[in-house]
Amino acid sequence: MSPLSSPVDLVLHIGTGKAGSTSIQFFLRDNRERLGELGWLFPTSPGRARHQRLGLFTKSPAELEVSPEWSRQKTSDPAQFRRTFRRRLIAEIERSGLSRVLLSDEILFGSSGQALQRLSRFTNRIARSVRLVVYLRRQDDHMVSRYQQGVQIGWVTRLSEWSREDMSDLYDYASRLRRHQQILAPTTIAVRPFERDRFVDGSLYQDFLEAAGIDARAADLDQVPDLRNTSLDAESVEFLRLLNLSRVEHEGAVPGLIDNRRLVRRLVEASDGPVLTLPASVLDEFMSRWEESNQEVAREFLGDPTGRLFRAPRKTANTTTEQRLDPARLDHFLEVSELPEDLHAPLRRIAEREVTTV
Repeated sequence: MSPLSSPVDLVLHIGTGKAGSTSIQFFLRDNRERLGELGWLFPTSPGRARHQRLGLFTKSPAELEVSPEWSRQKTSDPAQFRRTFRRRLIAEIERSGLSRVLLSDEILFGSSGQALQRLSRFTNRIARSVRLVVYLRRQDDHMVSRYQQGVQIGWVTRLSEWSREDMSDLYDYASRLRRHQQILAPTTIAVRPFERDRFVDGSLYQDFLEAAGIDARAADLDQVPDLRNTSLDAESVEFLRLLNLSRVEHEGAVPGLIDNRRLVRRLVEASDGPVLTLPASVLDEFMSRWEESNQEVAREFLGDPTGRLFRAPRKTANTTTEQRLDPARLDHFLEVSELPEDLHAPLRRIAEREVTTV
């Protein structure tokens, strides 16, 4: 039996990350009242913009332990967290009196089968229909961007090393989408390539409204600029990686669970150099791994008989393949970052060590 007096029509925007999710979420946040007038609830209980509590709700205790978002929660009891989340979201839906609900968390795209099963049990109880909306970004651009985000939360490996890991669970888009279909059994699934030239009216927001089945014009709603995630140049990324190494080696920090948000904001303000990437030959080989999968997505989910999922070329402007920080540049970054003095000496030793291993 549904915990709601009447089941709802549910739209789940599941990402992917690094594909306009932040911009979409702030657009929805800033237009929450107007969406309500149009008959859509964009709830606040899962989060004001990104609904990260929804993604946390689906995770197992073991998955939560390695989640940076969970480490910032004030509770350590997953079962209590899930009960509270479920109760608050259901109460908010009931209070709204609206029959259409929109939820957005990009972490859902890469969810494990176990997490998707928990999400499915919940949506089956509250929804009479489910529409999935997913944006796909070409894998090479996504991978490079994802690495930078990883360093921001404490990764310590170099891009060239990390890129050799098996990433098929995420980047085999055809298999990933079919898993969502099988477990969530959506009524509709809207797959969109994250390419500006293919957005409806050239607008990410209008494109999303159409994909979500929301009868509205983005031009009639409050506008927000495209909010791309904070981007660092190659030197800043390497400085941050070295700092992560220092914290892991000397403070016992855990890679992937380091909160560098304040530091990243300082580094972004001083980042004006080229962005880190990999050699074209490496990226070509990386993309070749997903060629068959991408063709299947284009034909099966976009109805494109040509099998061409992505049309835009990879980003090459203002990039470098050199991941290196000259120790002589360390003073500049120490000044920008305003790190405590006691961190300077161990960080300098690591910078001198790492530059010899490039």
